[in-house]
Amino acid sequence: MERIINCLPNLESYSRTITDNLIKILKNEGFTPYEGFNENAELNISIGGDGAFLHAVRTSKFSHIPFIGINTGTLGFFPEITPDNMENFIEQYKSANYRINEINIIECVVHGKNSVFKTYAVNDIAIKRHDMKTAHLRMYFNDNYLQTISGDGIIISSPLGSSAYNYSAGGSLVYPSLKTLQIMPLAPLISNAYRCLSSSLIVPPEFEVKIIPESTDDYALTLVVDGICYEFEHIDSVIFFTSAKTINQLTIGEFNYWNVIKDKLL
Repeated sequence: MERIINCLPNLESYSRTITDNLIKILKNEGFTPYEGFNENAELNISIGGDGAFLHAVRTSKFSHIPFIGINTGTLGFFPEITPDNMENFIEQYKSANYRINEINIIECVVHGKNSVFKTYAVNDIAIKRHDMKTAHLRMYFNDNYLQTISGDGIIISSPLGSSAYNYSAGGSLVYPSLKTLQIMPLAPLISNAYRCLSSSLIVPPEFEVKIIPESTDDYALTLVVDGICYEFEHIDSVIFFTSAKTINQLTIGEFNYWNVIKDKLL
């Protein structure tokens, strides 16, 4: 039976070279490499950094086919295989010496005047004004109003994404196996005129987080979804929750989150 493995590189020349080497190794080991996404494959391999991994997930439309990455970038939280360890990885994979980790993702629904837009994110979604002026965003949990955040915007992050933009903005690290959403204000205004919580809020998966812009007529909002920008005008509300949809990440050996944090951040 044909064993197809998807190879999903970024556009860097070094990644191209590594992809060519990977394809040779896969063919020698009896696999059928496919450049791009084939829904009949048994594994997705991204080649690049975190951006390549996230792009591979989006290209596959958040497929349940497991993902693993070969790191040709700099930091790389998601890709765990180094280019010089590809042959060993394929041997380990053939021997079924791996684990599959289920990753929870964010689901986002944007309600406009005459439209509904749905998207998903592995790491985070940031909401900002398109003109980069101060955004005034009313926040509700399960339709209960809590506060209006005035500032640069808001980041909604998954546990896995808590170590990315959220962490840089001052948010907390959350262990990946926890099912939570974290809401982090971006440069909130704290004054006599404007006041809100300056720390992040972490809520359980059954909570629905609703953001309503204070004005729907005089400015547009930008949603940055795992680094991809979407622009909207006349938004009524943006709703976030932990999605029932998940993705699978393949890892070789024992995954140790704290070793990853130590190696990448400390």
